[in-house]
Amino acid sequence: MTALQKESLAILIPGMTHVLERNGKEAYVYFENEGAAHMLLDDGEARSGRWRMLDDGYVTDWDTGVTGRWTLHHERGSITYVNRDNAVRFRMIGVLFGNAKNLPRQQP
Repeated sequence: MTALQKESLAILIPGMTHVLERNGKEAYVYFENEGAAHMLLDDGEARSGRWRMLDDGYVTDWDTGVTGRWTLHHERGSITYVNRDNAVRFRMIGVLFGNAKNLPRQQP
């Protein structure tokens, strides 16, 4: 498994929506080009925050006070999100162009 580096991440993150498998359901993260980020979790929780690129991943500071520090690991046919702080892993199941899920959404 290889951690994706800044050159690949610069194509894969800004302006994209990532679809992640979380608890057997889909969760979405949209990364605006200007550094804003929006997330809709599998349980309906919505978050907004600011993201920044690192040489081998990215960091997002969410409005909930949570900070996500991630690397994206690639192996043939898959990409896995790996949390730098606690080794939580999520499988990326899709990448959509732009804000495909119209995030942020209001919480129910």
